[in-house]
Amino acid sequence: MDKELFEKALKMTPNERLAFAELILSSLEHEEDEIRNAWVMEVKDRINAVNEGRSKLLDFESLYNAG
Repeated sequence: MDKELFEKALKMTPNERLAFAELILSSLEHEEDEIRNAWVMEVKDRINAVNEGRSKLLDFESLYNAG
């Protein structure tokens, strides 16, 4: 790691450090096509299960406030 860059980052304001960190993290966010396609298929399967009556949706408010 570049210690000089780290020291410069520590001198930034909290908001500037946050923006800098978000930029760095966004450069790492890479989703492979295979993973993305698997999630798309999963969502479609869940939608179809609800539409076909094989599954039912739960009301979040009722579920959350039940405890």
